[in-house]
Amino acid sequence: MKAVAPILLVLALLASLPAQYLATPELSGVGLPYFNAEVFPTFSEDGQERVVRMYVQMINDDITFLQRDSIYQGEVQIDVFLTSSDKKFTFNRSVTRKVEATKFAQTNSREISNVFLTEIPVQPGEYQAVVTVTDKNSGKQVNRKIIFNVPDFSDYPFMISDILVFTDYETDSLGRIVSFQPNLTGNFDRQSPYVFLYFNTFSKDTTDSLIIGYVVRDPNGMIGIRNQYQVSPKGGVFRKHFIRLPRDQFDKSNYAVEVIAQQGEKQFALKKHFSFYWTVSPYSPKDLDLALEQLRYIAREDSIRYFRNKSFEEKQAFFQRFWKRMDPNPETEKNELMDEYYRRVNYANRYFTSPGEAGWKSDRGRIFIKFGQPDDVERHPFEINSQPFEIWRYYSLRKTFLFIDRTGFGDYYLHPDYWNQEFN
Repeated sequence: MKAVAPILLVLALLASLPAQYLATPELSGVGLPYFNAEVFPTFSEDGQERVVRMYVQMINDDITFLQRDSIYQGEVQIDVFLTSSDKKFTFNRSVTRKVEATKFAQTNSREISNVFLTEIPVQPGEYQAVVTVTDKNSGKQVNRKIIFNVPDFSDYPFMISDILVFTDYETDSLGRIVSFQPNLTGNFDRQSPYVFLYFNTFSKDTTDSLIIGYVVRDPNGMIGIRNQYQVSPKGGVFRKHFIRLPRDQFDKSNYAVEVIAQQGEKQFALKKHFSFYWTVSPYSPKDLDLALEQLRYIAREDSIRYFRNKSFEEKQAFFQRFWKRMDPNPETEKNELMDEYYRRVNYANRYFTSPGEAGWKSDRGRIFIKFGQPDDVERHPFEINSQPFEIWRYYSLRKTFLFIDRTGFGDYYLHPDYWNQEFN
């Protein structure tokens, strides 16, 4: 959080100057044991026990290491507290995991990721898990809540687990996947040639084949990939499924995959979202062109115009030079200003997009990107004698903005009387 305050000031000062980026989470890289977590409901190979696998993922930079002889050691404690939907205590577990590094530079790496796993016995139902990670060397804690459901398959001739997505894996001499590291965020860089799905099935009925179908849809609901296959009971009642999705089939940022299992008259559907991102620089010409256009609130318009028709390599070099020059702390791997800027772009796209206009291009999106989260938002969505409107107030900047919904469909525009507030 310490790095954010000066960034807001820098962006405010720059506001007067004429694919989706994956920003670093605000709690990551600031001395806290930040982590991602995912619950994976599944079952034992004999189908007798229902379990959830709790995955916790941390990068080295969010773990405190102490030097012991010739190595550096980090240690984290993971506490899981499970309650049912009626808030009754169900289960708790505490595990300790150690991490080692041979070089000091590795202790600050944001590329080295550690995944910790623990299994918890459960029964079908809805649960809330509170996961707390304590850095044993610093004493600091971070916790998060996860709400999940364990389906009841008592009336089904089969069971199916949840879905995990991944790109990092190892194979045996026959090319079969023998281990993998799940991606707990569902975000992938565009360099990965494939995205893999993993799930388990268990067939109670050994006389009929299990049919597995899957469909991948883009944000507009258009189908990009559709396939179906049969699982014969002769191959065993417990099966591990790996589905490979080719990256070159995806030209948008966000997708949803639906997996449908069917046996006889019974079917069960699962859905998983995943997305593609870039960090240091966009990998594709389409993403780079968009990222350059999104610089319009912080870079000079003539610079953006000059590079529009240049080669991909020239555009990429300009993009990297620009953010390197703007980096407020070049000594760290994290570019705090770039993180904050594109975090605002992503937020604007998520919350201010209207039919026909991306959120970052809208008036509310522009003001949000330039000045950040307002100190106060006054909303009037249902006015009898006027159009819906919002008032944004920035007390520290002494700025107020009035947005009017022109169409009643969320198409807010900045009232002309407040234009001068943006540049004064």
